[in-house]
Amino acid sequence: MRDYNTLDYDYPPYRPPNEAGSALIRASRGCPWNRCLFCTMYKSLKFQPKSVEDVKNEIDKAAKIYGNAKTIFIADSDSLVMKNIEDIIKHIKLRFPDAERITSYARAKTLTKLGSERLKKIKKAGLTRVHVGLESGDKKTLEFLQKGATPEEMINGGKATKDAGLDLSFYILIGAGGKKRLKEHAIESAKVCNKANPDFIRLRTLVVQHGSLLEEKMKSGQYKPTTPIEKLQEVKIFLEYLEVEKCELASDHLTNYIWVGNNIVYRGVYGILPDDKKEMLEIINKTLEFLAITDDEILDATILYERGMIHSL
Repeated sequence: MRDYNTLDYDYPPYRPPNEAGSALIRASRGCPWNRCLFCTMYKSLKFQPKSVEDVKNEIDKAAKIYGNAKTIFIADSDSLVMKNIEDIIKHIKLRFPDAERITSYARAKTLTKLGSERLKKIKKAGLTRVHVGLESGDKKTLEFLQKGATPEEMINGGKATKDAGLDLSFYILIGAGGKKRLKEHAIESAKVCNKANPDFIRLRTLVVQHGSLLEEKMKSGQYKPTTPIEKLQEVKIFLEYLEVEKCELASDHLTNYIWVGNNIVYRGVYGILPDDKKEMLEIINKTLEFLAITDDEILDATILYERGMIHSL
């Protein structure tokens, strides 16, 4: 049994769903941007890179906690801004010699600033993948959400990552454009992905969380959330415009689920693009056809969250 208290381990509060089985190393606390309207993750924290010595001590503890872990995730939100991140990654490799994957969150702006040459050095140290919150490829949606990056920076950061030989994972927020920019958000997000050609695309449905700045915009009428059917239509448009090669697309989060009554009728789509595109579109079309004729209440995570039936997102 893992005893984090005995080891006084600085356990990071967040990680991507597909890093659930990874050893978690906290190299920094918080987010250097921390202004996105939809995010509540680090609002109570001031961004603070930890010293290399402190992180190395944490890595030593992590080796005792996780044993011979095969996958490692570096937290918090943008640790690649740290000047000595290579030293930290090298120590991870030292203490986890059999690690097959070492990953980190990174802002597109950070990746653009680092450039492919510095990212090559970070890869040589041992990093294999970066998780990037694209959220949207639509300029107006990004500006509204206060993402702090443009579509061009998303593309440039993605290309620098790929040029360095690192795997690139983009996260798309379904519903980010609201009713007003549903189509623009879907199409422009696909266009950014087409130009950056990520290795992975993860779909996350936006849930307006209590206490977020986006909730204030929603209450004032500046943001109108989409219905479950509109969210599914958005995913369909996104897929239709998506032209990427050898890319894994997954809806690996419960926020993507759609319920009819008490039954889950849609769990998202998964496949390798472009080979599985037709099959994914068929799943969406069949679900839309069913939703159009059902007499039962159609629910998604947004509705369940508002009703207090989902608490953890």
